[in-house]
Amino acid sequence: MLTEKRVAGTVMLHLEDGSKKFLMCINEDKLELASTAFLEERTGLANILQLLKEVVQLDITHINLLELTNGKAQDMNVPLFVFEAKEKDQPETLPASYAWTEAKVFRETIQRYNIDGMPFF
Repeated sequence: MLTEKRVAGTVMLHLEDGSKKFLMCINEDKLELASTAFLEERTGLANILQLLKEVVQLDITHINLLELTNGKAQDMNVPLFVFEAKEKDQPETLPASYAWTEAKVFRETIQRYNIDGMPFF
């Protein structure tokens, strides 16, 4: 159960063929949004960027913030940052607990979150 304040995010990866994939976290064989504790000494943006850089090992110099919205997970408000990047600028292989997923899988997964104003991808 979540008891600490969290911040979540994903990266929409624009593939060379024009399709898109989304960064997701694999937790106990279940896909979910990548998230981390919201440390008060940093902004929400700084917290999620640190996760993307240090844990997911993305090149954060080649991502752009596309959307910031709010979601709910277990009755807690969770800021949700959506970034975009080009396939050529990011690693194809990710650490074991992260994956690039098809857009359909991403849309199905985020249905579990009550997200305000989530744009259609």
